[in-house]
Amino acid sequence: ARDIWRGFKLNWMNLWDAETGKILWEGLEDLSVPGEEHEAHVPKKILKCKTVFSSGEQMEKFHLEQKVYFKGQCLEEWFFKFGFTFIASRNGL
Repeated sequence: ARDIWRGFKLNWMNLWDAETGKILWEGLEDLSVPGEEHEAHVPKKILKCKTVFSSGEQMEKFHLEQKVYFKGQCLEEWFFKFGFTFIASRNGL
């Protein structure tokens, strides 16, 4: 796992509505650097999407942490644990 992490880089990222295919947000920053905080301004309509992510590969112990800040103060923290995900799957909350 350590070798995979060392070679892992997030080249770009987009958030899209899986039902319509419309891109709702896109970023080019490498968000994979551990221990570094990243900021993204995404539209609120993304909260209405039913599919959260899809994966072309099998993943184990997958989790997502989301923090919402306002004027530098953390208002909300959400921790999502998906655990095991299947190859070519679409996953929701």
